[in-house]
Amino acid sequence: MSRSGARIFDWTTLPAAYPAQYERLNESYGQIYTAAAERLVTVARIRRGNTVVDVGAGSGFSTEIIARAIGRSGSLLAVDPSIPMLDRARERIYPCPIIFREGRASDVHSIAYSNGFSGCDAVLSSFTYYYTFHNRHSLHRAVHGVLKPGGKWAFNLTKYLGALKIAGNIYNRFGDVYVDHLKSIAVRHGIRHGDQNDEEFDQFADTDREVSELRAAGFTDIEVEAWALPMTPSAAFLLTLDGFYSHGSRVTFLPALMDVPIGKRIEIMREALSECSEELDSYPRPHIANLVAMRP
Repeated sequence: MSRSGARIFDWTTLPAAYPAQYERLNESYGQIYTAAAERLVTVARIRRGNTVVDVGAGSGFSTEIIARAIGRSGSLLAVDPSIPMLDRARERIYPCPIIFREGRASDVHSIAYSNGFSGCDAVLSSFTYYYTFHNRHSLHRAVHGVLKPGGKWAFNLTKYLGALKIAGNIYNRFGDVYVDHLKSIAVRHGIRHGDQNDEEFDQFADTDREVSELRAAGFTDIEVEAWALPMTPSAAFLLTLDGFYSHGSRVTFLPALMDVPIGKRIEIMREALSECSEELDSYPRPHIANLVAMRP
């Protein structure tokens, strides 16, 4: 399997207990998922009465925020590949009609059409798009086909642990600090590794590339925003370790650790973080990129 293939995370395998942990993460790390979704709704200019598709709805943080923005006269379709996450999302109280459907981001076109959401006002994806690197070309085209003319495709590019060029400026320069410490710790544990890491494939390293992809799919009026997360760099690493890495997701920066049992893998990554947290936090807060594009 190629390294890029190894990076694909199977969201359908999330355990039943994960939604509760996901919500604890949000609470413990500055309401990160809530704040990111609120900002995305704002930059996408979601209005009362809009018809919206929420791709990667998760446990309902973004769904709830979109629902408040569109109100009773709006309509909302929430899509997620994880049944436990959707079950939790259904428990929330919403001020507008909502349809919940199981499916991947790549299924958005067929799901939207089969549920009466073709020609919608907006498609949003908060903290999901980064994990669609293997099919983002088809995703852009699918979303374009779902939207009405003038409809908006809004998503955030959440590459917050490594350098990201947003509209020509470099953010998140602290990544190499952690990489250096992680490599050193790995050697202490007898793990041989190469110098190359999986982030060097640069699937998401420059928003100019994303803008080009959007234009190729037929979008215009593309807006890009650098947005600072409500946490320090060390907290951002800890969030990721407490989240999907603990459930078997890919290891950022050092693929050699994928050969190590997951418990030991997380232990090594935490050990490296404890050694460099103070240095990491001498850097500015990590940023993500919000992108909004229009179907002409």
